[in-house]
Amino acid sequence: MNKTIINYFWKYTHIQVVFLVIFTGFLFVFDLGNRDLWAPDEPRYAQVAREMLENKNFILPHLNGEVYPDKPPLLFWLIDLFSIPFKTVTEFSARLPSALAGLGCCIATFFLGRFIFSQRIGFIAALILATNVEFLWIARRSAFDVLLTFLITMSLLCFYLGYSRDFKNTRFFLISYVFMSLAVLTKGPLGLILPVIIIVSFLVMEGKLKLYRYMAIGRGCIIFSIIVFSWFILASFEGDKEYVDEILNNQIMGRFFNSWKDKEPFYYYFTRFPIDFLPWSLFIPGVIIYSIKQRSKEIRNVKFPFIWFAAIFVFFLIASGKKGRYLLPLYPAASLLVAWFFDSIILNLEKYKSHRIICIPGYVLFGFIIVFSISLPFVVNAYFPVKDVYSVIISSSCIGVSVFSLVFLYRREMSVFLMSIFLAVLIIFILSVKIVIPEINKKKSAKPFCKGINAIIQPENKLAVFGFYKDAYLFYTGRKYIKVIQNTNDLKHFLNSEERRFVIIKQNELRDIQRYIKSPIYVLLSDSIGHRKIVFVSNKMKRD
Repeated sequence: MNKTIINYFWKYTHIQVVFLVIFTGFLFVFDLGNRDLWAPDEPRYAQVAREMLENKNFILPHLNGEVYPDKPPLLFWLIDLFSIPFKTVTEFSARLPSALAGLGCCIATFFLGRFIFSQRIGFIAALILATNVEFLWIARRSAFDVLLTFLITMSLLCFYLGYSRDFKNTRFFLISYVFMSLAVLTKGPLGLILPVIIIVSFLVMEGKLKLYRYMAIGRGCIIFSIIVFSWFILASFEGDKEYVDEILNNQIMGRFFNSWKDKEPFYYYFTRFPIDFLPWSLFIPGVIIYSIKQRSKEIRNVKFPFIWFAAIFVFFLIASGKKGRYLLPLYPAASLLVAWFFDSIILNLEKYKSHRIICIPGYVLFGFIIVFSISLPFVVNAYFPVKDVYSVIISSSCIGVSVFSLVFLYRREMSVFLMSIFLAVLIIFILSVKIVIPEINKKKSAKPFCKGINAIIQPENKLAVFGFYKDAYLFYTGRKYIKVIQNTNDLKHFLNSEERRFVIIKQNELRDIQRYIKSPIYVLLSDSIGHRKIVFVSNKMKRD
């Protein structure tokens, strides 16, 4: 009976798609709005979308009343679209585009795996993509990266469909250009550059560069121009040419060639990716070893995801600006490679002799979880005694799943072991969302502090922020504008007024400036937000 159910499951694609939608939808949407927006990026993007919605200006993004030239508008449009039922931007609506893009990316990866390898590999790859640390985390944040990854993945899926079918049937190539265009509206030229590099590299490696004749490049350029340049032209009229130049040159290409922030050493991604792609990165060495041992005919299908992975990795390795999430567009390729490896080794009975390249990482993974889980209650008791019960629940759950997984790994029941990894991620995810994240939110959220500010300040009062990120305070106070002050003289001038004025400032900076500003400064509120001690001050104790 069980075997019949399993065979039925693998036979019908729609059943697997429904399962993936339910499973990944749960991972990405469960309790999505129950955490406040965390600085620096989330409240900034939510605020830009809110100002766009309130001002009814959907061409030029604005932040704090000024043009925001850092990113194109597609993410902000989607946030506003999902905010319509709430009549304003909320934590849930600000994150929903990323969550749905993550779900869509998993489904696209499933179909890519199905067309390149097999339906089973596509299914495993989609689950791997959904359950690695970085993708799961970013898909639950308000961010551009998962949306960009989804659009690039869809463009590559459509390309591969066109490539693997009748070359004279160009509709898949044309759809691919649509997704590239939308990717450009998400994060600028990278949305075009990355898929083009992957496609050209793949055609060169396959010796089929002449395929470009059938790819309807001319019509693709027309589609691209209509979608992308229509907005760029309107934006240049409203924001002047300097706005478009800032997006194309300084913010996107400038960060690639000469980044003014996020500078990291050349080897940064060699250390960062293995951490971000956990737990599946532990099996990457096995993928490499297994690929080297196989004949060229047996790994022919691996070329496309391998080139995809290598092209993006090398591209960002060369870039001057580096962040872990920049590599997100290669995660579907990495998931396909790991899924192919698992399917080749552990789901084919005749290849069980190679089980060590699975077992060793498995022992390392769950051995580490057990050691961490045993030590967790002692660490929590030392620093947060009141949280002992929570730590015991997390610890016992992780130990139980780990022992369960190690038993099946020892018995070489590899299919069950693979499922146990997904189960472990699911359990750790639920415990994190319900127990760990709410505790972290108390430390990182600016929302309670802003509620205290709104209880004191009046709408007509002037509010300023001195020398640090303003976005979270702008969003949660609900104000349309907060003055940003960068030097002591301007702060002195701002406070030297007959009217009551207010400033949000770091506590250590307040102590420093009080030596230079002789007029009284009254502390009304104080709180620890993130790693900063923040105070809310005024030049008068109460209104006249």
